[in-house]
Amino acid sequence: MRLDRLQLDLRPRSHSQALDLGVALLRQSYFTCYATWLALWLPLNLLCGLLAWQYQDWAFFFLVIPWWLRPLLERVIVLVLSRAVFGQQLSWWQALRAWPKELGGGWFRVLTWWRLFMPGRGLYQPIWQLEQARGRFAADRRRVLGRDGAGPAAYWFGIACVHFEAVLQIGLISLIGLFTAPPDAMNPLWMLFDQEIAQSQPVFLMSLACYAIAVGIMAPIYTACCFTLYLNRRAELEAWDIEIILRRLAQERQGSKSLKLPTVGHTLAVLLAVMLILPQAVQAAPQCEPPEDKKVEADLIARQRTPAQSTEQQAIRAELDKVYAHDDLRGYRCVQTWTAKNKTPKEPEKEDKDEEDKGKRSEKVPDWASDLTKAILILGAIALVAWLLYRYRDRIVGAFQQAETRKLPGEVAGMDIRPESLPDDIPTAVRKLWAEGQQRNALGLLYRATLSRLVHQYALALTQGATEGDCVKLAQQAHQQGELPADTLALTQDITRIWLAAAYAQQWPSDAALDSSCSRWQQTFGGAA
Repeated sequence: MRLDRLQLDLRPRSHSQALDLGVALLRQSYFTCYATWLALWLPLNLLCGLLAWQYQDWAFFFLVIPWWLRPLLERVIVLVLSRAVFGQQLSWWQALRAWPKELGGGWFRVLTWWRLFMPGRGLYQPIWQLEQARGRFAADRRRVLGRDGAGPAAYWFGIACVHFEAVLQIGLISLIGLFTAPPDAMNPLWMLFDQEIAQSQPVFLMSLACYAIAVGIMAPIYTACCFTLYLNRRAELEAWDIEIILRRLAQERQGSKSLKLPTVGHTLAVLLAVMLILPQAVQAAPQCEPPEDKKVEADLIARQRTPAQSTEQQAIRAELDKVYAHDDLRGYRCVQTWTAKNKTPKEPEKEDKDEEDKGKRSEKVPDWASDLTKAILILGAIALVAWLLYRYRDRIVGAFQQAETRKLPGEVAGMDIRPESLPDDIPTAVRKLWAEGQQRNALGLLYRATLSRLVHQYALALTQGATEGDCVKLAQQAHQQGELPADTLALTQDITRIWLAAAYAQQWPSDAALDSSCSRWQQTFGGAA
């Protein structure tokens, strides 16, 4: 391996920095990586989609094949990046022709139990592909590379990429749903909640297409980041950065064997730098501050003794100051921390003190007495606060009760539940809308009238952002606390179920079911507002 040809500033980094390096590496070769990857990934998905369309009974099997073979296809990205790291740029056609030779080693593992339970496989793919390790040696290499947190870092990064792919896939399906949804549909994923439409062949293939696009975007990012994490582990274990420096020094030494005069020149330059720095080091040594009149005299003497410096000397001193100010040459690090305040150490007693001094010491207050006094004062303060809280507990509780007094919501889940916004006779109005063919408006009126009665008649603590499920849960809690009758809870659950089926699944109740719900509503809440 020619480390002197590395195109990366490879040095031991943290795992997060190594993953960031993968994004930078992919950015340098993004066209070749994506072109090669998509040249394998998209035809495979297209073929599986055609087979699923032709053989519908085996559709699920054909749709799983792209996900199952993905680890083998990712090796073409590792091939492109491994050559780009050493300055060799492959074309996408060259990478495709060389890809079949990269499939040996580890394929059985990555296609069986690792495919399900090892999202960090990208860290170990180069062991089989680049190092050509097999068997016991490959197992030892995987164990060594996965230490010091590299294995968990690759695992959780793979989990994060899976979530990103899911977000992209759901986002694409939602985008399609926005343009294909019927006028009365509120959910962009409406097609997935309709059983007949969700099980249809077009929706099945649309899900495959969205999955192919999401993985087509994320797979090169996942592979590149895991590859740089692999390089970072090898740089840590094999000290690549030190080897690179030693090789450069060896090359410089071989190139300067026949030149002797420059070595003498370098020595003179170092001596000159030492001579320039030495007076500064002596002047920078900490000294006691002299009196003001002596300080002026010392400044005059220092100016007379210090020779005038040329511009070149000042430039050399500035460069040397920059070098010595670097963190690698600084043997200390300033960190500000909080520590407990130390007590002033006591002076040891002297044995040669006379009896008079002993008598004076005996008159001083001992330490335990001061600590006891402090504890008594603190306990007294706590007792005083507790007594005040107990003494004025009525006023405090009343203040909290006034603060907790809430304003009844006028809107829940986007529905107006104010009593003045509802008709006087709810069941009659609902039956009239239903007879006119306005099924959604009729069920919406019945549902929001139910919420309005729960809030204003039974003081159910609904909020403006509460969902249908939240309303049912709060009603169940109120029933358990004895604040809501059982028949009211049952009616609320039935009306909520009818509303959800109609609003999100377009499943309308029968005329008899609606008439029964209106009759029960009138018996429970009363017809008039």
